[in-house]
Amino acid sequence: MALIILKNYQSHLLEKADKARSKNDYATCARLCEAILKKTPTELGALEIWALCALECGKFEEAAKLGIKLAEKLPSNPNGAMISSVALMNTSQDWAAAQVLENQLKHTPQEIGLLFNLHSAYASLGENTKALETAMSAVALAPTSADAFNNLGASFHSVNRRKDAALAFQTALDLNPDHATARLNLVNTGGLDDESLIAETEYVIKNSKTKIQERILVGAVHNAAFSYFRTGKLKQAWEALEKGFNPLIDSNRGRRPQRTFSKPRWAGEPLNGKRLMVWREQGLGDEIMFGSMLPELLTLEAKVILECEPRLVNLFQQSFPKFDVRSEAYHQVFPFLNVHDDFDFQIPIGSLGGIYRNSIEDFNRSAPYIKVDSTLQQKYQTRLTAQAGEKIKVGLCWRSGVVSPTRGASYTMLKDWIDLFKAPNVCLINLQYGQCEDELSEIEKEFGIEILRWKDTNLQNDLDALAALISQLDVVCSVGTAVAQMSGAVGTPTLLCANTYGWTSFGTKHYPFFPDVHLLVDDVNGDMQVAAGQASSIVLQLKKT
Repeated sequence: MALIILKNYQSHLLEKADKARSKNDYATCARLCEAILKKTPTELGALEIWALCALECGKFEEAAKLGIKLAEKLPSNPNGAMISSVALMNTSQDWAAAQVLENQLKHTPQEIGLLFNLHSAYASLGENTKALETAMSAVALAPTSADAFNNLGASFHSVNRRKDAALAFQTALDLNPDHATARLNLVNTGGLDDESLIAETEYVIKNSKTKIQERILVGAVHNAAFSYFRTGKLKQAWEALEKGFNPLIDSNRGRRPQRTFSKPRWAGEPLNGKRLMVWREQGLGDEIMFGSMLPELLTLEAKVILECEPRLVNLFQQSFPKFDVRSEAYHQVFPFLNVHDDFDFQIPIGSLGGIYRNSIEDFNRSAPYIKVDSTLQQKYQTRLTAQAGEKIKVGLCWRSGVVSPTRGASYTMLKDWIDLFKAPNVCLINLQYGQCEDELSEIEKEFGIEILRWKDTNLQNDLDALAALISQLDVVCSVGTAVAQMSGAVGTPTLLCANTYGWTSFGTKHYPFFPDVHLLVDDVNGDMQVAAGQASSIVLQLKKT
């Protein structure tokens, strides 16, 4: 009789705990579950309810610990791994999430949800091959699952297999015509012009609010931002781009880094002597590009603090002596809190666009802004005068340091610049960072030329030296890299080769961020070799000034 009463009492407490969970009352749920487990450690239903409540209430650290504990105590229940993996991914611990899921799949290999989560983890990590393998495993396990085919399409898209991606998304829609996510993905893969893409996206968002997850909705709006940009609808674009910081968005698609602030976001209102902290986002090239809007802040009645990439601190400080420039400082584990608390308002550097660049005419105020160290300038001027003589000094950067199937299409090969190798009045200066010595040596041997570079110049880490070197060149030829952005920011004429007019052209055929950057695109096929040929032709028409 006592055992029956105890079981009934435990069941009653479980019901109360689950009810508290449904109301997002974490304190009550945790208290009840803890009491149950203290009395009956084998009542793992309480552990699962507690873990779910922690996840749903955004207490991700607790959810991860509880989920892992559940998985260890009851390997036959995949929910522990599911809960902990979601919690870990929400705190940017994608590798840990992948490991938890891989381990759980050894115990419950037929659980499709584990594969879905594993796909998300690998996609967030940029492990595109593993994500594709996981997606294919999910399709094999559940060949009538629209979600499985949608994930497969996303993985095909990430490795630039667009036709396969479109077929996978269409299959998902054939299996479930109401699958709004697959429809949005198909729109973004199917080669629609930007106006049609915007219209279709807005239609899906308007008509699918009750059927689409908020995470997908946020991602769709953020993705549409780039179509708004490409059609010159800058105000709508900046507004949509703000979704990139929503914690629900996939980490491989949004704006980074994720940071948590107790201080409000600045929206352009008068500051009246308050302190504004501007913080870096995205990659180095983006930071330099968005930096072209920093001069707008010089007229503010405010103290401006600029947190930037460590390599840019010296350059930004000497370019903006009125600012307090420092390296970015935040805790890189959830909840990504600030180190400093010496400001009243904050804004990511890219979001300055929503305040200062709402029309293409606003870019008329853009100008070179990097001030270069005079001692370093003299150093490279002396070297170039001695080694280049009267030749046209051409800086060359043919690819980024990050190569992937999708990004590789926007880079050139070093051999694509053959016309410059043959030109007797051209002196080439290497601006390519990273491992490239073998490529340079091979070209030098083949054409009997010297491409200037110096062992004491670290193009990747010493940006003060890079800026000084670029400032002494006649022209820079580059693809879309941080080198091109630095050249534009310094004010050296720059020939930027691209395979398309991207979102940063804002519906024009120019590069509005910097007046000295000239965009070159093969309008017929988007062939980067053709674009490199166009740039070479322009260089060969230059005369030494």
